[in-house]
Amino acid sequence: MKKKLKLLIDMLKKRPHLAFAYLFGSRTSGATNKNSDWDVAVFFSEPPEKVSRWLAFELEAELSRGMGETVQVVVLNSDLSPVFGFEILKHGLLLLDRDENLRINFENRILRQYYDWQYFLNRQMKAEKGLSRA
Repeated sequence: MKKKLKLLIDMLKKRPHLAFAYLFGSRTSGATNKNSDWDVAVFFSEPPEKVSRWLAFELEAELSRGMGETVQVVVLNSDLSPVFGFEILKHGLLLLDRDENLRINFENRILRQYYDWQYFLNRQMKAEKGLSRA
């Protein structure tokens, strides 16, 4: 896995429009199997309205070709759920960090949103558990 990880990092470094990137999912949790893909979360340097969805598809295709395995790309500049963002931060591995200030601002925003919504998420989960017992 170390060779593949280095290859992935090298490919990400060749994309100057990436501010930072994380590896997440089964590759960081240790729950990989022969069918596991590579889950990569990226933050583009450009503002979200200037980031074309095709740019993400292009990156995904390029990384998959280079790795010889399936790579799925999540764009962090998009409307990301606070829970999903928190999971990426909590369990993810930082692969690329070209703009530390931008990354820290992103992480702070995700953590703030997550903790702001945690109360409501917990209430919803408790309500759903209560309904499933009925």
